[in-house]
Order: sequence, then structure tokens, then C-alpha cells
Amino acid sequence: MALCTFSNNYHMFDITPVENLFIQEFMLKAPGDFVKVYLYGLKQCYCKDCAENSIDSFARALDLEPDVVKNAFHYWERQGILKTTISEDEKFAVEYYNIKDILYNRDINNEKVLYKYREFNQNLQHIFDKRLLTPQEYLKIYDWLEVLQLPKEVVLMMIRFYLSKKGPKTSINYLDKVAEQWAKDGINTLQKAEEYIESCESYYQDTSAVLKYLGIRRPPSKAELELYKKWNTKWEFSLNAILQACRETTKTSSPNLGYLDKILENLHTLNLKTPQEIQEYLKIRENMSGKVKAVLFELGYRDTTPTPEHQAFYIKWTTQWKLQHDIIILACKHCVRKKLNTSFESLDAILKQWIDNGLRTKEDIKEYLKRKQKLNTEIQIVLDRAGEQRPITAAVRKLFNRWVKDWNMPYDLVLQAAEYSIAAENKLAFMNKILYNWHSNNIRTINEARTDHERHLKGLYVVGRSNPLKKQVDFGKFEQHSYTDEELESLFEDIENG
Repeated sequence: MALCTFSNNYHMFDITPVENLFIQEFMLKAPGDFVKVYLYGLKQCYCKDCAENSIDSFARALDLEPDVVKNAFHYWERQGILKTTISEDEKFAVEYYNIKDILYNRDINNEKVLYKYREFNQNLQHIFDKRLLTPQEYLKIYDWLEVLQLPKEVVLMMIRFYLSKKGPKTSINYLDKVAEQWAKDGINTLQKAEEYIESCESYYQDTSAVLKYLGIRRPPSKAELELYKKWNTKWEFSLNAILQACRETTKTSSPNLGYLDKILENLHTLNLKTPQEIQEYLKIRENMSGKVKAVLFELGYRDTTPTPEHQAFYIKWTTQWKLQHDIIILACKHCVRKKLNTSFESLDAILKQWIDNGLRTKEDIKEYLKRKQKLNTEIQIVLDRAGEQRPITAAVRKLFNRWVKDWNMPYDLVLQAAEYSIAAENKLAFMNKILYNWHSNNIRTINEARTDHERHLKGLYVVGRSNPLKKQVDFGKFEQHSYTDEELESLFEDIENG
């Protein structure tokens, strides 16, 4: 037994020295779990009595898989700051080096690692041809084998494919991101790699064709390939359909796949998939471009170029809803006059309200206006007969429609009830009470109404002069005239108010 020892709990309150060289030169570029493994192993070196005695217990302490721990130690071994060994009884052991000693005194190289991958390195150099890889680039590639667990033949196939597309100067950092994605996507066998490359070949050629059509003379980027893949697989556009949509990009000075993506998104929303459908749609859009600009102008957007979204709205209004252009312009003026939201979404809601009222053309509006004027005239005569001084509001129209439509009361009876209500404080409420009573008792003629009135004269109703109807109204003799847009536009306030 040693003369001097630490207590069992000493290590919990002690410190583990970490060299700044490790932090600056190694830790910043290493995977997070690998840093955890190194630091926890370093602590074991300073506290042997409480050290883990196996990879499994070490892994459990860090909540990692044993293979991750082994890969981490192999990673740091390739960095030259520790050494792993396996004893005769197959026990895994790790020897930590002093980093200052390694960097400044020992001149350790990577010959052991390079020798381990000698045949693999020869294949690598054959792919890269005249480009000589640095030791650091070799180490990065070895990470794909040991950290990402990609087979050598998969790594070689991946490198060969991307160099053929992007050229021999393709950076190892770019290939590193590709390798991480392959590992994440489970492309870890030759068959999976071949299938992926075959699909990429098609996407690559098609994306290159799109770029060429747009006047872009360079290989497609990864992001551009992903865009094309979305158009082709998710949105189901063929190459010919995409090239047909490229015609729209001529409206911008610097066409790119981002702009094309917006065009195709709009076509996808409209469910236009074939080249023929797209061609016909673009032809219609070209013809209506001036009309959409007119709509924007009326809404107050003087120098705004119509977007695909604007045109999609206009197509819906004119083709699906069968609205005339002058009705749309009328709705624009209504938005501005009423100080409403002037977005196309707001205009869409207003037009929807109009067609719900059966108003699609100016002729519809004129007919509606005639009916509205006739109704207002009828109501005004009733109000005058009752001595009521009030504007004709939506509430008044609703009450009048209840009498003549819901209760089916003849108009001359409504006028008679108005005369009986002339002395009432709340004339319309009093008229409603009279008419409800007549409706309930099935009274439908002037004589029946007068008889009922006389019968209840002593307390049921306020007495009013029961004169004969002074005037028969001929509603077929209303003045006919043409209506201006201003007159038609003012009509819609009544529509909104019911």
C-alpha cells in the first residue's frame, strides 16, 4: 500500500488539466462526441483508481455507443495525440501523449495510417490524377471511413462521381459535406450508391439543360440540383414542361432557378403540368398582362410589375368566376373609395361577395339597382305615410322584407298599417305589431284590416284617420337612365350592409 493516497472522493473536487494546444489546434474542428471522449479519457489518466476498465463502461458513462467511443479514439489517434492498442486478451487500451511534446519534439508523421490505407490511397490518387492530396486531406477522407462508417468502395465511387461533374479541383471540404449527407441518407453500399448516382446523372443533365436555356454556362450547384429534384419528383414536372415555363423568366434581367421556382410553384398550384397546358396558360397570361396592370393601377400601384400570384388571381376571376374586366375595375375603385385593404386578397373577397349576390356583369348591377330603387321607393312611401322621418337603412329593408316576403302581406295593407301608426311614438315597431297581428289572423284585404281596426279601436290601437289610399303607385313608370361607374360603385355599400 502506498505511503500517501488521495481519499476516494478526492477526484470529484480536483481538476483535470487540459492543454490549450488541444483546445486551439484540435478541439475546434472535432465532432462534439469525440471531444467528450477525449476529455473523459483524460480525466481517467489523472485518476486511475476511479477509471473505467472497459470500452462498454466508458461508453455507458458518456451515454454513447461503444463503437462511437472506439471511433473517437481512432480519430484522435489519427491526429497523433494518443495511441490505441489491443492486448493479447483483446482488451482495448489508450495511451495519451503530451501535445506539446508531440508538436515540438517528436516530429510524428502519418506513415502508419497511410500504410494502413496504402491500396485505398493508390485508388484515391488515381481518381485525383495529377492533383496531389495533402496529409490533412487524407486524414479527412479517412474520417469518412472510420467516423461515418462508409465503405471504401462507396467513398471511391462518390469521389469519382463528383469529380467528374465538378472537376478535379473540387475541394475536400465540399466532398466532406457530401459524405456526411450520404451517411445520413444511408447510402452505404455499392448498390445504393449506384442507384443514387444514376438518379443524380439524370437530374444533373436535366438541370444543366435548364441552366443552359437560361443562359447560365456552368455546372449546377447542389442547391440547384435539389430544386430540380423537387420540381420533377414532388411537383411532377417533366423537363419539357420546365423548359416551357422558362419562357416566363425572360421578364427579368437576371433569370435564375429561384425565380423559375416561383413560376413553377404557381403552375403547380394551378395544377398545370403538361407543356401544352403551360404553353396555353402563358399565352393567356401574356394577353391579360395589360389588364392586370390596369387592376394594379386602379388599386394605387402605379409602377408594379404583375407577379404570377397577381395573374393567378385574375385568371380565377375571369375564367372560374366569369367576371368581366370592367366589374373588376369597379371593385378596385370601390376598395379605394371606401379606403379598404387594396391587396389582391382583399379584392378577391369583395368580388366573391358580389358574385354571391349574383352580380357578375354591369347588366346584373343595373338590374339589381332597378330592384333596389323600386324597393327603396316602396319603403319611402310607407315611411311617408306613417310620418316617419328616417333614412332607409339595412335594418329598415330587413323589416320591410319580413312583411312583404316572409309574411306575404300585400303592399296596400302595409300602407294601411302605416296610416294606423302615424300617431305612435315608435312607428315602425307599431306597424310591425299591427302586421304581425294581421298575419297571425290571416287578414289579407283592406276591408278585413279596417274591420279589425274598428273592432280594436277602443284600446288595442292608437286611433288614426282611416282615409282611403291616396295614391296608387305605378312602379313600372320609374325613370330609366344609364348609370355611371360612380353610381354603380356606390350601390355596393348597400350590398355589404344587407
